[in-house]
Amino acid sequence: MNQIKRVTILLLVAVIGITAGFAQSFDVTSPLPADTNFKIGKLENGLTYYIRHATNPAGRAEFFIVHNVGSLQENDNQRGLAHFLEHMAFNGTKNFPKKQLLEYFGSIGVKFGANINAYTSMERTVYNISAVPVQRGVVIDSALLALHDWSHYISCEPAEVEAERGVVREEWRRGDDARTRMMKGITRFEQSGSRFAQRDVIGLPEIINTFTRETLVDYYHKWYRPDLQAVIVVGDIDVADIEKRIIERFSTIPKVENGAVRESYSIPENKKPIVGFHTDPESKALSVRMTIKIPHLSVAKRHTAEALYDELIKNLFLDMFKVRCQVAVEGSDSLTRALIPVFGSISYASGTFTTTSLPVNNKSTLNALKAVFIEVERVKQHGFEQDELDAALIRVKKQWEGFHKRVAKPKNEEYVSAAVEHFTRNNPLLNIDAYFGLSKEILGKITLEDVNSSVSRIITDENRVIIFAIPESDKIYLPTEDDVLSLLDEVKNSSLDKFTPVTDKEISTTKEIIAGKILKTKALTSKDLNITYEKQLDSTTEWLLENGARVIWKESYGGTDKIIRMKAFRNGGYALPHNIGEIKVLEQFLSRLSVNGLNKNERAKWSSKKGVSVSCGISYRSNDFSGTFNNVKEAEDMFRLLYLYFTDVSVDDRELKNFKSQLLKNLSTDKGEANSYKDSVNKLRFAVNPTHFKYDSAYVNSITADMIMQLYSNQFMNPAGYTFVFSGPMEASKGKELTEKYIASIKGSKYKAPKLNYREATVKDGEVELRYKAKNMLSTKAEVTRTYHGKTEYSAENNLMAKFITYILRDRYMKSIREERGGTYHVGVTGDITKYPKTICKFTIEFDTDPALVTDLLEVVQMEIDNLVKSGPTEKEMKEIKLYLSKVYQDQKDDPAWVSIITNAIIGEQDLRLEEKKLLDKMNSADIHKFATTIFNAGNRMTFVFEPQL
Repeated sequence: MNQIKRVTILLLVAVIGITAGFAQSFDVTSPLPADTNFKIGKLENGLTYYIRHATNPAGRAEFFIVHNVGSLQENDNQRGLAHFLEHMAFNGTKNFPKKQLLEYFGSIGVKFGANINAYTSMERTVYNISAVPVQRGVVIDSALLALHDWSHYISCEPAEVEAERGVVREEWRRGDDARTRMMKGITRFEQSGSRFAQRDVIGLPEIINTFTRETLVDYYHKWYRPDLQAVIVVGDIDVADIEKRIIERFSTIPKVENGAVRESYSIPENKKPIVGFHTDPESKALSVRMTIKIPHLSVAKRHTAEALYDELIKNLFLDMFKVRCQVAVEGSDSLTRALIPVFGSISYASGTFTTTSLPVNNKSTLNALKAVFIEVERVKQHGFEQDELDAALIRVKKQWEGFHKRVAKPKNEEYVSAAVEHFTRNNPLLNIDAYFGLSKEILGKITLEDVNSSVSRIITDENRVIIFAIPESDKIYLPTEDDVLSLLDEVKNSSLDKFTPVTDKEISTTKEIIAGKILKTKALTSKDLNITYEKQLDSTTEWLLENGARVIWKESYGGTDKIIRMKAFRNGGYALPHNIGEIKVLEQFLSRLSVNGLNKNERAKWSSKKGVSVSCGISYRSNDFSGTFNNVKEAEDMFRLLYLYFTDVSVDDRELKNFKSQLLKNLSTDKGEANSYKDSVNKLRFAVNPTHFKYDSAYVNSITADMIMQLYSNQFMNPAGYTFVFSGPMEASKGKELTEKYIASIKGSKYKAPKLNYREATVKDGEVELRYKAKNMLSTKAEVTRTYHGKTEYSAENNLMAKFITYILRDRYMKSIREERGGTYHVGVTGDITKYPKTICKFTIEFDTDPALVTDLLEVVQMEIDNLVKSGPTEKEMKEIKLYLSKVYQDQKDDPAWVSIITNAIIGEQDLRLEEKKLLDKMNSADIHKFATTIFNAGNRMTFVFEPQL
C-alpha cells in the first residue's frame, strides 16, 4: 500500500541537534506550547489512544491504528513480511471476512485507496479509515471494530496469502527501475553498517514467493500487540463518547506478557569518510553528493524551545548556504552545473546534511565533488557574514509567515499525523498559533554568533558519506577512493577566501512612472462572463484602460491563505505565426530572462524577501502572466515587478551561453531506450503534431539575444489585448490606484488581433499498437498503456459520466487484474474530456506487470470494457460512487478559485468540474451505459508496451 508518509507542517520541529551555543535572551529549556485538546490515555493491556475534536472537514472523522513496528523488526527469513501483513489486513479479519471490510465502507462512500489505506515503513505500520461520515453511531462502531480487528484479528487465511503473493511481487517489480535502484543504492551507503541497510520495506522476491503462512503469523503475533499500538480518532466527534467506545472495544484484546523487546537501531559513526559508487546500465543521470550525519536531539530537548531554536538556526544556515551555492555555479568556469543542499534524516536514527552536485559532463565528477568540498569547507573555516544573515532573516521570516497561514486551520488528517509522530517518535503535539508566535520571537533574537556557533555541529570531519551515482557506461571516468580522499585533504588544508556577500539587488524604475487612465468602469456579474458556477460572481469590477488592456478585480475574502492572485492572458502563444522552433526557444528561456537587471536567482531572492511572485509563460493559445502577493503591504512590489516585465527585460549573455550549452549537451547525450520508446509512441499517437520540433546543433548555435528579445517583445511587451484578473482579500479601490500607476501607465501600441494558427496535436483514430523490446535492461517489468477515445460534447454532464466510468473501471480492474490474477499492484485509470483541437473523451489504463503476463492482462482489460459496453454499470456501483462523490463535494471548501473561474469563462474553457455537484443526482446507469458505448465502440484503441528484451 502507500509507503510514503506525507509530513505536515504541524511537525515542523527540529530533531537534529546542531546548537553549540544559545542566545541568552530567552529560555531554551522552556517547554514548547502544547496542543492540550488531545485526549490521551492508555488501557490496561498497554494500548494507547489519542482523541481530538476537529471540524476540517465537519461531519467527518479519521480512524487510525498505528503499530510501532516495521521492517526493522523482521528476521532474515521474514524480509518483506511486515509489508505483506499490511496487505493481508484488507483480505479478511475476524469480524470482516474476505473483502467485507472494504465492501461495507464502500457502501457508505468510504472508498478503498482514497479513504482506506495503509503504509509500512522501516519503523512503523499505519492503517487508516479516513473521511468517515460520523452522524450515525453504527458507523463509528464499525470503524472502531475494523481497527480492533487490525490490532489482533487479521485472519491470514492460506488461500488469501497465496493470492496476495502475486500482488506484492508485482509491487516489488513496480519499483524495479533505474531511479529506484539508484535511490536504494545511495541509501544503503548512507546507512552503511546499520540494521537499516539490511532491510527494505518491500522485501526480497525469493522470500515473498516462498515464505510459509506460519512464518507470517509468527511475525504478526510477535509484534502486533497492544503495548506497541495506538488508536487515533480525530474529527467531528464527541471526545468522551469516543473514549468510552475505545475502552469498551479494545480492552478485550489480551495483554501480552513478556513480549519481545522492540530494539531501537542506530547508525554507526565513521571517522574516515565512506566513499560509494553506484552505477546502473539504464540510468542517464549523473550526480555526486556528500552527506554528513548529525545526531538527533534527545527526546527531552525535542519538547523544549531548544528544538524550535535549532529548527530556525537550521533554516537560516540552509538559506545562506543555498545562496552561496547559487553564486558558486554562476561563473563561466564553474566546477558544476548545480549545487543542491538539503537537511534530512535517516528515520529516527540520525539527521543528515547533504549537498548534491550535478557534474558538467561525465568526465567531471571529481570537479563536481570539489565544488561541494570548497563551499562546505569555506563555511567551516569562516562561518557566515552579518549581511548574509540580515538577508536570510527577512526570507526565513517570510517563509514562516507563509507556513503559519497555510496551517491556520489544520485538516483533521494533519492532527492525526502529529499524533502518529508523538506515539512513534515522541515528538511534541504543538499548539500551532503559540508555536509560530514563539518562532517569531526567537527569530528576532538570533545573532550571527548563534548561527556560526552551530557550523561545527553541522559540518564535521567525521560521519561523512560521499556517493557517486552515474550510468554504467560512464564508470570508466570515475575517480578512485584514494582520489576522492586526496581531494578532500587538499581542500581542507587550503586557505579559502572568505565569501563576499552578494548584496541583494533591488528592483527600481529610473524614470518617474506617470499613471495612466481608466476609460471605463463596470460592475460584473456571472451573466456578463457566462459563468455557470453555482456561486454567483459579486464584488467584481472591470476597468478598461487607455492602453488597450482590461483589468478585472474580484474581492474575495474566503479561504485560509489570504493570498491575492493574478492571471493575465492574451490570445497568441503557439498559435502566433512564428515558427515552432522560435516559440520553443522563447518558452524555455523565459525563466532565464533578466528583469530590471536582476537575473533569475537575484529575482528569486528579491521575490522571496518581498513575499511576491510574477512569472510569464506560453501555452498553445495564449501568452500568460501569473503572480501572487500576500497582503496590501506587498501589493505595490508585485505591481512594480509586473510593470518591469513589460518595460525592462533583457537577455544576460552568461545565461544565454549556459542555455545553449545545455541544449547542445542534450543533443549529444544518449537518450536511452526509454526516451526512444517515448519518441516512438508520440509518432504513432498523433495524426498531426504541429508543435513537434527537434533542435540540431546548427539551430542552437543560431540562437541570439536579439532573436529572443524580438520574440519576447512581440509576445509580451505590449499590454494592449491583455486581460488581467485579480482575486483576493483586497479592496478594489486600492487595486484601482495600483492599476492606474503600474498597468495603465505601460505604453501600448494599437493592438490588432493576429490571425491565429492553432497547433494542438491531433490524436490519431483507429487501432494503434507498439510493443517495444528494450535491450540491456536490468528492469524486469513491462509498462503497459492502453487508451480509448471517441468524439463527444464538451459538457459538464459528459465529464461527470467519464468520472463515473473511471471509478467503475478502477474497481473492476482491482478485482479482476490485481486480486484474482495477482497480475499487478495497481491499475491506473483516468478519463478526461479535452476541447481542442477536437473535443474527445479519452480513457487511459496503465499498469506495470511481468512481461509474461502482458498479453493475458490486456485481454482482461478489453474484457472489462466489453462487459461495461454490454451491460453498463450496476446499481451497486452507481450508489457507491454517488455516495463517495457526494461526500467529496460536501468536504470541499467554499473557497472558489475565482481567478481560474473568470479566466476560463473568458477564454471559453470553463472548468467542467464546477457543475458536478448539481449534476450528481441526475446521473443514472442508462445514460452512463450509452456514453460508454459511444466512446468504447468508436474503434479508437491504442496499446503501448515497454518491456525488456528477454
